[in-house]
Amino acid sequence: MSEEEKQNQTIETATNSESVVSSQVVSTTNVEPANGGAPQNEVVQGSPQPATAQPAPQPAPQPAPQPTPQAAPQPVGVPPTAQGMPVSPAYQPQVQPGYTPQAAPQPVFVPTPLQQLTGGMKFAWAVIGAFLGIPGVVLAWVCNADKVPQVKNDAVKFSIIGFVVWIGLGVVVGLAIGGIATATFFGALGAYL
Repeated sequence: MSEEEKQNQTIETATNSESVVSSQVVSTTNVEPANGGAPQNEVVQGSPQPATAQPAPQPAPQPAPQPTPQAAPQPVGVPPTAQGMPVSPAYQPQVQPGYTPQAAPQPVFVPTPLQQLTGGMKFAWAVIGAFLGIPGVVLAWVCNADKVPQVKNDAVKFSIIGFVVWIGLGVVVGLAIGGIATATFFGALGAYL
């Protein structure tokens, strides 16, 4: 027999025992229900008594219980406390299947315009001007047309410097090779003179 059937049977026995005196004593105890409502009377039958026994006194009618504020619904698996409020379980993060957490967005830095050329940039424009010559100077001007005027002027200036250095080295090397060739020629010719 289940617990509810036992309680129903004992309540029926209690109502029947009010009008009929039996050979058994009926005792009641207060039982606190699990849902937080008013106490219920539970009837327990005891040992047999003589026929002259008086019926058990009935408790005085109790006033209707005051309506209590409704507690929030309890989550499944959380035991109620003495006050009827649920105890929150420890925080357990729940990962949704197929969910990939997104990385925090990175701040976007707007680049500041180039204010001046670094040493490496100046050397690079000089090399470009030296190897390409006039096209290198034009390339430096076109690539830096939208930059700050200081940057554009420096790029063109160092490409011209590279071009002039290349021309100067060409003249020096040309004179050296010409001098060596002339000395060799006149040295060989002097043996015949």
